[in-house]
Amino acid sequence: MKSTSAAMVWSIVFYGAGYLASAAGIIMLNKYILSVTPFHFPIVLSSLGVAFGWVMTALLYKFNVITLGQDKFEMSFKEYVMVVSPIGFFQATTLAAGNTAYFYLSLSFLQMCKAIGPVVLFALLTGIGLDRFNMRVFLSIIVIVIGTLMAAWGDVSFTAVGFLCILVAELSEAAKSAWMQFLLANKSFSMWEGLYFISPASLFFLFVASACLEFKDMVDNNAWGMVTGQPHLFALAGCLGFFTNLCSLGVIKAAGSLTLKVLSMSRSVLLILYGMAVYHDVVTVIEAIGYGIVLVGFFWYNFAKVAQKEQEAKEKEALEKEPLLSNSDTKSAA
Repeated sequence: MKSTSAAMVWSIVFYGAGYLASAAGIIMLNKYILSVTPFHFPIVLSSLGVAFGWVMTALLYKFNVITLGQDKFEMSFKEYVMVVSPIGFFQATTLAAGNTAYFYLSLSFLQMCKAIGPVVLFALLTGIGLDRFNMRVFLSIIVIVIGTLMAAWGDVSFTAVGFLCILVAELSEAAKSAWMQFLLANKSFSMWEGLYFISPASLFFLFVASACLEFKDMVDNNAWGMVTGQPHLFALAGCLGFFTNLCSLGVIKAAGSLTLKVLSMSRSVLLILYGMAVYHDVVTVIEAIGYGIVLVGFFWYNFAKVAQKEQEAKEKEALEKEPLLSNSDTKSAA
């Protein structure tokens, strides 16, 4: 029993540390590539992690290291287009818009803006009926919004274009989550199946976007020469994107999605400090207070969601125990 508990703790520590390192690393590396090197093509850069994950998953499956559900291979082309392609589109939009924001916002403020993710997801899921309205969750959302607006007001590097990019990225991430929750309830994808089946759709949309917006400039500026000149940077970007996905799955399995959210916020705090130290990002007092309010709202949101799920579980259990016919109905029927 003790050995099992110890193994669980070490699993949480291993995947948690791996997630913090890889997730923070990929953000730092993307910021460096797009801001310091002459490679200014965020959409192509976004595709590296997706492509690496797809290739690695295909190799692991081919050599029987992992297994994939056979029902996924039986999907028709129409079903793939209707069910999987939208998820690939939203994933591609999230990655492309998120990386584009590096051109317009400081690394520190960009991490603060990502705290609006729960706000967007709550509004979307509640609006389309996939989640129940909860007053405590709603109030925590209001706190997050107030803190984000205060941080935006206090940020000296704020630009409307950059904030719009982050908003589009968070909307796409929320739409992807809602689509998976709505359409894939009975055809759930594991992380490996997601990498294998959703990645091609995501790569297709990233390719179309980069072909329309970046390819001409890439040819004119000899982007391939930049890649071959520093291949280790781009190989590392692909690896870190893959390991971030892998470790996030490990954290969820070992400790739950709430732990992953807490780690994500911890990562954001570390990146804010990194941005201040390395890129000399200016964090004003108003901005720091705003982000502090965001953190309070974020933790309140997570506790409120846990309480909501526990209440819904109790209501469901009570409903299942309730008899189909009450005693009065039984007597009148007799």
